[in-house]
Amino acid sequence: MAERVDRSIEAFDLLANEIRLEILRTLGEATAEDESIPMAFSELQRRVSVTDNGRFNYHLSKLLDRFVEKTDKGYELRPAGMRIYQAIISGAYTDEGSVGPARIEGQFCDDCEAAGEAWYENSHFHLGCAECGRLIIHYPIPPGSFEDDDPESMVEAASAWILRDHISAGQGVCPHCAGTVDVTLSGDDSGMEPLEERKYRGVVSYSCRRCSWVLHCNPPFAMTIHPLVVGFFAENGIDVFARHPWASYPDAEETVLSEEPWRVEIAYCVDDGVQRIVIDENAELLDVPEMEQELADGLQAE
Repeated sequence: MAERVDRSIEAFDLLANEIRLEILRTLGEATAEDESIPMAFSELQRRVSVTDNGRFNYHLSKLLDRFVEKTDKGYELRPAGMRIYQAIISGAYTDEGSVGPARIEGQFCDDCEAAGEAWYENSHFHLGCAECGRLIIHYPIPPGSFEDDDPESMVEAASAWILRDHISAGQGVCPHCAGTVDVTLSGDDSGMEPLEERKYRGVVSYSCRRCSWVLHCNPPFAMTIHPLVVGFFAENGIDVFARHPWASYPDAEETVLSEEPWRVEIAYCVDDGVQRIVIDENAELLDVPEMEQELADGLQAE
């Protein structure tokens, strides 16, 4: 791990130069616009606007093998170089300001029934109540993923970003560093402090062993991407992937069956249809015999 960090520091040291970053940006833009790639030395130098051949060649050579690939036809980005270009255009390291608020159609506060609103501030997407200030979602997304003057694009970007991270974490892979993600179900709500008066007692936490990325959510949200739940909604004419993640389970109910170990029953409701599942302390679906036993034990305990 320490060796990997040292190599990363060395790599970032190579990027501490405006000309080198401009080389990566130029090659990245040409790739994104499906222009002629690999790019010839003379054309790349012209676009970067460095007239001194020796100076340009010196900085280009520092990027070779790690960020830029030299071929018989010219120069193109290696995967690491593309990741740097993507980080530049994402706006993750720029002053993002604030956007919104935007009215969220069909979203209402459980407490006061006022309309929901979304806004962007301090690098985070927020979804909450326009009247009582109750916060439902607080999640980081890069400002480059939406238009500054278009709050609706912010909402769509947040929806896609949250869904992407959720699916990746559900597969046990960190969406940011590709490290291993651990999943736990508990009653520890310390990671959800920004949210007020949570509707559900259980907390599902996804945490990366490598980069410490975390995602905290309620059990109904966590399980909306499980095939059994996706199939239930599909049978009732609902595509959960076509909805905003926060709008996929408005009528879901949670019953805590046990806290040692944690067991939670979730009931997804659509009209007269109900899909019940039971998950364990790792937010994994119990098989049918185990589920029936858990439900029976829960009924007996009552």
